[in-house]
Amino acid sequence: MKRLLLSSLLALAATTVSALTLNAPDRPGDSVVGDPPYQAKYVAAKYEDTLIDIAVEHHLGQDEIVLANPTVDRWLPGAGTPVRIPTSFILPNAPRQGIVVNLPEMRIYYYPNASTVVTYAVGIGRENNWKTPLGRTHIAGKMENPSWTPPPSIIAEHLAEGDVLEPYYPPGPDNPLGLFAFRLGIPGYLIHSTQKTNGIGMRVSHGCMRMYPADIEKFFPMVKTGTPVNIVNQAIKVGWHHDTLYMEAYPEMEEMPATYAQRLNKALDLIQQANGGQMPVIKGSILKMALEKPTGLPVAVYERPAQSPAQVQAQVPAK
Repeated sequence: MKRLLLSSLLALAATTVSALTLNAPDRPGDSVVGDPPYQAKYVAAKYEDTLIDIAVEHHLGQDEIVLANPTVDRWLPGAGTPVRIPTSFILPNAPRQGIVVNLPEMRIYYYPNASTVVTYAVGIGRENNWKTPLGRTHIAGKMENPSWTPPPSIIAEHLAEGDVLEPYYPPGPDNPLGLFAFRLGIPGYLIHSTQKTNGIGMRVSHGCMRMYPADIEKFFPMVKTGTPVNIVNQAIKVGWHHDTLYMEAYPEMEEMPATYAQRLNKALDLIQQANGGQMPVIKGSILKMALEKPTGLPVAVYERPAQSPAQVQAQVPAK
């Protein structure tokens, strides 16, 4: 029976990728998109696979797939090992308009209209001097087949490591910016494609956000110049899916560390806010594990009590 169930789950996930166009939540107040969080999706690792290979195949971030599979070896999962593919997401706590980038999650959410959400994994800037900036900005320009002139700071960094950059990279597939790029209103920062796909879902850039080439090729024509962009830092997200409240946790940004007590207080505040200002009776052990060992997967922390027929009838407006 167990083997049959696993086979069914693997078959369901065979064509799943996480560069997704999803329906917006179907109930007012809900924040979970994608598959129902309790409906886990898996693929079977092949003999030669690493978790990173599977992440690239399914357009996931590297850290994202590692977090979602804490008991699976990153470099040698083993033939036939079930690998969890995240397909459920709690929307960031931000206005659902334009582009929202959640840095700890390393994921873009784009709202083309009120009924649709498009989401992609991204790579972001390294800590220290190359952080991706927080705050509100906009798409200031779109560039197809961009050229790239490395700034002096990046040229100097590469020289210090014994690597010599060209002073100018013409348009083409070998250009570090790839074939498509969005210029942000923050000078010097872009959202662009990259051939270094193993860095998607990691902090490896000089501040720009990198996307899979196939993803940005689809994304590029969707987004207009002037589209608002909101870059946020939300290592803990909370949201409803029908009558269940879920929490999704990620490690904190290295330059903005938080103690367990601080993370717990943040989570409790978010849960209380989501429940209309009232603190529900939550699943404390599950909450603790989700904060201490974040997986980036929605975890149920509270379920509304089922209403009796009399309670449901009482809510029906009188004619």
